[in-house]
Amino acid sequence: MRSYKYFSVLLFCSSLAAVNFLPAHAQGRAAANGGGTYFVEPGIRSEFQFGASHVQCKIGHAVLPDGTSLQMYMASLTIDTVNIDSAAKSAVITGSMVSIVQLRSGAGAPTTLTETVPFVAYAKDNGTPGAGADFFSLSVHYTPTAGLDQADLFGINATFAGTVETGNIEIH
Repeated sequence: MRSYKYFSVLLFCSSLAAVNFLPAHAQGRAAANGGGTYFVEPGIRSEFQFGASHVQCKIGHAVLPDGTSLQMYMASLTIDTVNIDSAAKSAVITGSMVSIVQLRSGAGAPTTLTETVPFVAYAKDNGTPGAGADFFSLSVHYTPTAGLDQADLFGINATFAGTVETGNIEIH
């Protein structure tokens, strides 16, 4: 009876692995994921989440030097490559994402800027817990236009990066 239960559990787990219901690291494959917050610059906190199939980053609220309020949301539309170095505990994910910025000035109407941009996300697992140790960066390439655009706000090649303040990055 005992060997029957062992066999049943073994069969069940191997079935889950065959249809990818077990985490990648439990199947012996490299895996990378994480989420948390970091400061893009003093006083401007960014939230991020990433995995092999999705990358997103946002700034919930910031105030620019001229008093303009800024909110930003970026989310992957496609993932082109995922390179995981389990020994170095680092990951690089590339693809395209939508970058949406909403600006609000004192009495003016809100302005929304939307652009699809190529991105490179880099994550480094420097230990557990990740807060104060792990590192995340998101680099994007904005296209300048004749009018106000995100390249005007962040530069053509912008990188949003920092040491993880809350959360964790796990790379196996």
